[in-house]
Amino acid sequence: MRLPRFEPMLPVSQCVGDAGAFAQEIKWDGFRALAYLEGAVRLESRNGKSFNRRFPTIVAELEYLGQGIILDGEIIALTAEGRPEFSLLRKLPNSTTRLFYIVFDLLFSEGRSICSEPWSKRRRHLELLLKSNRGGGSVIISPLLSDVVEDCLAFAKQHQLEGIVSKQKDSPYLPGVRSSFWRKHRLKKSIDCVVVALNFSGNRLRSLGVAVYNRNQAWQYIGNVGSGLGQVELDFLRQAMPLLQTEVVPVVNPPSVDFEVVWLKPHLVVELEYLEFTPQGRLRHPVFIRFRIDKDAQACLLGVDDCDK
Repeated sequence: MRLPRFEPMLPVSQCVGDAGAFAQEIKWDGFRALAYLEGAVRLESRNGKSFNRRFPTIVAELEYLGQGIILDGEIIALTAEGRPEFSLLRKLPNSTTRLFYIVFDLLFSEGRSICSEPWSKRRRHLELLLKSNRGGGSVIISPLLSDVVEDCLAFAKQHQLEGIVSKQKDSPYLPGVRSSFWRKHRLKKSIDCVVVALNFSGNRLRSLGVAVYNRNQAWQYIGNVGSGLGQVELDFLRQAMPLLQTEVVPVVNPPSVDFEVVWLKPHLVVELEYLEFTPQGRLRHPVFIRFRIDKDAQACLLGVDDCDK
């Protein structure tokens, strides 16, 4: 049978009030994917593009589950230590990459959509379905955590996970909708770093280039940040530019860029939030928080838990 196509339901960033009304799951750091089991399995991204050629081992295992089924989940890759690592998914996986499809919802089963049924009932259907899986172990159900949100966040932090997702137990599945029935809690880290560049597109200031002081007493470039900058901050940076501008590139590892860069003397300190350092030593999803006029630039040191660990 030809299955209908769905867009995934999405969570909001919002705290949980009555935690007892919600189930807690890990927020997986990977590629969101819907799996359509209709003759030939099709594994699709959020925007409907096929993942079949990229993740053939997962597609092959999904064939064991039967027909007339639509699953929602996340494709992840694990490091040798067993931690999800998003950067491993950006390149084509090799034979040593440990790939998994973490399934957390069932949308269609036995010839009909079950999206209108409560999450708790869909979860029971999903548990029964995956219990019979005879594949190689790369398709698994998303584990449930404690009902205590603080304990779940502590677990996520301890295991270096991205965060948790809280799902209302009686909620329907709303395709393509970002709903407070699902609520995400991301664990973000913060870092103080120094503005070493202003990046322009024409006359528009688009982002900051930032750096930290490494163990060789040199400035190490760690990425660009544009998110979180308001007009007040942008105006301040334009005013500071003629005072700090330099012709000398201040960092030992300047990036390759396709936009205009104005280099600055390392003086102005900013606080950023970010998810993690990539293996290339760049901040992932950095967001500007505030200027740190109270902190000296040389105090922005690269720590043992950062990109040179």
